[in-house]
Amino acid sequence: MTNEQLVIRVKAGEDTAGNMLKLWQQNKGFIAKMAKKYQGYAEMDDLMQEGYIALCEAVRQYDPEQGVTFLHYAAFWIRQAMQRYIDNCCQPVRIPVHAQDAIRKYKKAVREYRQYYGCEPPERALCAILDVDRENLHTIQENARMGQIDSLSRVIGGEEEDLTIEDTVASGEDVEDDCIRAVDLEMMQREVWLAVDQLPDRLRDTVKCRYRDGMTLEQTGQHLGVNRSYVANLERKAFRLLSTERRGAKLRRYCEEYIAASPIHHVGVESFNRTWTSEVERDALMGL
Repeated sequence: MTNEQLVIRVKAGEDTAGNMLKLWQQNKGFIAKMAKKYQGYAEMDDLMQEGYIALCEAVRQYDPEQGVTFLHYAAFWIRQAMQRYIDNCCQPVRIPVHAQDAIRKYKKAVREYRQYYGCEPPERALCAILDVDRENLHTIQENARMGQIDSLSRVIGGEEEDLTIEDTVASGEDVEDDCIRAVDLEMMQREVWLAVDQLPDRLRDTVKCRYRDGMTLEQTGQHLGVNRSYVANLERKAFRLLSTERRGAKLRRYCEEYIAASPIHHVGVESFNRTWTSEVERDALMGL
């Protein structure tokens, strides 16, 4: 008997308990598959129980005349119930509001770095991405660990995104592709720093402070004896020089093969050739 036929019988009051049992047994595997996605946030048994409650609610709300299969309709209720249960019952530590934004940015940076490079980001890369020093980075990491059971429905994207933690549950990646990328990235690390070493002293020091030593704009300015705005100008000038034909030829291949093709970086090869925009600049140096 199909899901839809069982639902119609339950709604009509025909052997409600028996038909609900059949419906549960028929869809238990599907609910378990959904629950496994969240098993790092709650106990499997609790998630399955929430799934059953949601299944009952889906039966009450389902309208066969809408032309939607019951399982597709029920999936919404099951997912919502599991997320709500985790949000309400499974966050043992309350993180101060002022720290939550920093944690979201940190997690987003780590996630994108892993997706792009296939490895964990080094501290200096995170410091540069987040524009914080190592001490503040360690504070953010500790807060993230304390509140790692977080709201799955909480938005963690920026103004141009609408991602939630649930959307970021990692799937398996192609190991062979990761290995090839790792070797190629190691070669590009050498090329990038060779190009940086050819810059004028002040520009070279600026890039190394920001991307090798993980300094913030403020810290770099103090180190060089200039203000924050001047550091930003030096950084932009350094990247313009790195994009020139002589220095940027070898780095251009990196953009063509990795950055321009990456779904999370919307920077074309033409844009790289012309300006080497900030997203490309950061990508070239974040993994070093």
